[in-house]
Amino acid sequence: MEAYRRMYEIHLRECNAARGEGLRVACFAGVHPAEVDRMIDKYRQPPEKALETALGAVEVLRRLCREGAIEGVGEVGRQHYKTSPLRVAIAMAVMEEAVAAALEEGCLVQLHLENEGPATVETVDRILRRAGATGARRGMVIFHHATLRVAREAVARGYNATIPGVPKLLEHAIAREPPHYLVESDYLDDPARPGAVVEPWLLARKLREVASTSLEAEEWVRKASIDLVEKVFHTRPP
Repeated sequence: MEAYRRMYEIHLRECNAARGEGLRVACFAGVHPAEVDRMIDKYRQPPEKALETALGAVEVLRRLCREGAIEGVGEVGRQHYKTSPLRVAIAMAVMEEAVAAALEEGCLVQLHLENEGPATVETVDRILRRAGATGARRGMVIFHHATLRVAREAVARGYNATIPGVPKLLEHAIAREPPHYLVESDYLDDPARPGAVVEPWLLARKLREVASTSLEAEEWVRKASIDLVEKVFHTRPP
């Protein structure tokens, strides 16, 4: 747990450094489900110790939320790659505790999940409701890196969702979907999937390119990139 505390301190310094440069920053910190596997595989922790460590990190996150040091908890969730059932169970237990802590302390929470359509949202919704995601609090939960099928179902249930800012996906969404989804950048973590994400330093350019294709696209991008950001993050553009 001490390692998590030190890691969060470094992360907070970077968030504050970005603010010092004039950026508006929503600082999120979490316990990524892949860290469950890493604790067991790389650091040779028994599963029960990995769970204890991760839940200890959640308590640190709870304090950071309470103090206003972070705006959100995430990513938390479950693995979307091949791993053992026990490790998925640990990640799900951590997700439930992290969501409960975030919502109790007034923080947003970002979920890392598999993308298996409505079934993903249905199964996670049961966990989220146990953790306190009811009524208006559902709007504090963000389904990260969602497919349109997952994003559509999540929004229909009162949650928020982000879709990757990949031009072809955006063009598909603009043609078929209302601007109900945040658009995200990410770092490519799998070289075998080139083009699966748009890097942070390219997202604005990609959005401008898509927006320039039609008035409909421009309006969709504006609502997704400004209006929805204002709504979810309770901020306004300069």
